[in-house]
Amino acid sequence: MTRLMLQLQLARWWRDRRIAGVLVGAVLMLGLISAWSTYGDIAQRSAHTEAAQTARAQWEGRGAAHPHSMAHFGDFAFRPSGPLARLDRGVQARLGKVLRIEGHRQGTPIHADAARAGTVARYPRPDAAFFLHTVVPLLLMFLGAAGLASDRETGRLRLSLVQGIRARAVATAHFLALWGLGLLMLAVLVLASWVTSLAMGGAAATDLVRLLVFAGTHALFLAIVAAAIVAASVWLRTSKSTLLALLAVWVAGTAVLPRAATSLAGVWHPLPSRDAFQADMQAARAEGPDGHNPKDQFVEQRRQEILDEYGVTSVDALPLDFGGIAMQLDEDFGNRIWDEHRGRLEQRMRRQSEVSSWAATLNPFQAVDHLSMTIAGTDLMHDLDFQREAEGYRRELIGRLNHEHAYGGAKTGERGFKATPAFYASIDPFHYAAPTIGDLFSHRAREFASMWIWCVLLVLTFRIGADRIERGVLPC
Repeated sequence: MTRLMLQLQLARWWRDRRIAGVLVGAVLMLGLISAWSTYGDIAQRSAHTEAAQTARAQWEGRGAAHPHSMAHFGDFAFRPSGPLARLDRGVQARLGKVLRIEGHRQGTPIHADAARAGTVARYPRPDAAFFLHTVVPLLLMFLGAAGLASDRETGRLRLSLVQGIRARAVATAHFLALWGLGLLMLAVLVLASWVTSLAMGGAAATDLVRLLVFAGTHALFLAIVAAAIVAASVWLRTSKSTLLALLAVWVAGTAVLPRAATSLAGVWHPLPSRDAFQADMQAARAEGPDGHNPKDQFVEQRRQEILDEYGVTSVDALPLDFGGIAMQLDEDFGNRIWDEHRGRLEQRMRRQSEVSSWAATLNPFQAVDHLSMTIAGTDLMHDLDFQREAEGYRRELIGRLNHEHAYGGAKTGERGFKATPAFYASIDPFHYAAPTIGDLFSHRAREFASMWIWCVLLVLTFRIGADRIERGVLPC
């Protein structure tokens, strides 16, 4: 009986030219949006690859040079798009994509898309996830409010019950119809992205495991939306009250609650401004060694330790260039300062994320947004991981340059020393690989569990309501 009621509901949508036209238009629009977003992502990946190759060519093209000169010349670390950025851009558009790698300082990523865009283009670009989280639920709400609630007003529900059809079968059919329509739109988005990737030769960059998890997570979210619509239709008496309640939930879930959670997290765990953070770093850094100042007390202390180690009384007698050791002393202190300050900053960020995570357990719209960004590799956690990897590369690069400066063959005072091009070519370029989904999905387990709980509770809610309609407790 449920299958027959499902077929009847689908047929009613298809026979209504207005509804059919809206659904066909929505499907076509979603496919175009997904293809356009995928095209932009693949084009951006190509630009990233070209920029990285250019930076590498500049690095190797300098030829023979002094190691410390190369430390100031520096390199670049490019943050690639997330594995599924073509479906959910997350916060990447507002975060820098390029990190300057050089000695004596740790930078922050620059050249964000939003910073380079014009005034209008700074608004978030619609992507597949945006439509899945906001537009598709809204469309399902309008269809759902005109479904079961409308059947109750027109008497079709009463007629169905008189004919021996169970109210639970009617409610379940409406749920499956709405969920099936949502799954169709989800499939269109995923397939449009995949076909565009194949056409542009970018399918190899698609993580199939993440793609399947992305589709499964959004299928669960759409089940929650469909169950909520049917539950509201069962428990509320009119289509107008049902639509009003659903719209109130949609506004609260997509706009009010996420912003309230973000504001609350900012109040409880405020972050320092970038200027304040840099000022604190510079103040702490000024209290340490200065590798460029031979009279610095820390440098003099380290010089004496090296002299004692080699059993000589003058740096001129050392079989090395003490300048490289002084530079590494400078670097080591700067690294400790960075770890302390950056560690405190990341701790506050994680506490803010915890507040938002707990708030998301009460809001499936926010929960699916968190999960979607994590699966796509475009959330803040992925950006922090990129910065840690880039900083690790910076330390390894500068450490090798300082080692070559000190032990590469020059002695203290020989400013004409140059390391060979082969040495610089032997230093591998920076390469960032996003963490596996298993490494980062665990910190979203709270949101994932809450979505399952919401789905079960809402399905039970509309089934209990349907039973009450059948017993006459609720009007039909």
